[in-house]
Amino acid sequence: MSNTTKNSKTINLTNQSGFYENKSDNIFDNVYLIAFIFFIGLIFIGYAIYRFIKSNSEYVIINNSSYYGTNILAYEPLFQETTDTINDCITNCKNNVICDGITYDSTNNACTGTKNGVVRSDAQNLSAWIKPPSLKVATADMAKDFTKAIFVGYTTTNTVVDGAKMPSPYFVGVFSYSFNLTIYDFNKNYGNWRHIFHKGTPITKGTKLKYQSWENLVIDYPKQNIGVWLAPFTNNLRIAVTTSSLKNVNYGKYEQAFKQVCDNTTKKCYITDLPNSKWKDTSIIGDGSTTNQAVGTYIEYFDLDLQNFPLNTEINITINFNGNNVDTLFNGKIRKTNTLNGKSIFDKSSLYVMNDSTFGGEITNLLYFSDKLTLPQIKQIMELKVPQI
Repeated sequence: MSNTTKNSKTINLTNQSGFYENKSDNIFDNVYLIAFIFFIGLIFIGYAIYRFIKSNSEYVIINNSSYYGTNILAYEPLFQETTDTINDCITNCKNNVICDGITYDSTNNACTGTKNGVVRSDAQNLSAWIKPPSLKVATADMAKDFTKAIFVGYTTTNTVVDGAKMPSPYFVGVFSYSFNLTIYDFNKNYGNWRHIFHKGTPITKGTKLKYQSWENLVIDYPKQNIGVWLAPFTNNLRIAVTTSSLKNVNYGKYEQAFKQVCDNTTKKCYITDLPNSKWKDTSIIGDGSTTNQAVGTYIEYFDLDLQNFPLNTEINITINFNGNNVDTLFNGKIRKTNTLNGKSIFDKSSLYVMNDSTFGGEITNLLYFSDKLTLPQIKQIMELKVPQI
């Protein structure tokens, strides 16, 4: 009787050629696969080291040093504010496309931003930081270097720019403003006109603009060339501009006439054609007399179609003045066209940005240009961004 082998299985380890086939599951036997995985790992490790070094190099702080202008006697800071830490000060400079470095005073938390500065050995309470090339905006390939026209690179707080630095327009009434506006906290100073910026009537240091009535506001701040405001109860923008125009001009015929002139010899009386009167006489052309002309100053504004400004979104606003005509553009697209009664008045008054009674948010790349901007130029300005880390 033979043994039963039904429950046993014979495994054939030979292939059809009769040779033994060694099937190994050991991954280390595949040299090329190991080399490839090792190479990929080196790439990731190298990139991580690069990012670490790059991140740390952006915060290299030079102790006992300052970073001020090349000519210390004529030096004017780009911005001066108070920050909790030196890293907050560095962040403000990093967000500012025209800032090249900072000086931080640890005794009073004073943060000073500088353009085109020099590192100097200084007091123990001072520390300096210089913006690395990787964070600077490349403008060499631009047709115009619009960074030279930026007067406020970045701010979330009150800033004042000396109006003497802003060149007069090439032609009367022809100039433009461009800036990026982001509103984070709409409820800040709710119920009052929120100051975005204006150039004109000075604001005394420490003064908070508490105006619910626009009429009262323009009585105290009649010079605005220009003014940009956020409405008290809505997210609507208002743009104001002080203009001048001739009054009492004899145009030949007006429907409204109010001044009576009598000839003592003939005893005949005539009604002149001066405008802006409550009396009307459409049948009389006038007496041919020349009226006394005078220059009238008015503050005009427009806000139609500037309503429901987006929140938590950066919007580029460009305001082009061309004589009596004004174009307002959002992100390079015309939002509103207005016709002014007079021409805007430009002087060397200072530019006041984000007074204490302002909105909650930030302004970047506030630019004044002494001519009107074309659409390609506006596109170039919109491309002036701080490089992402």
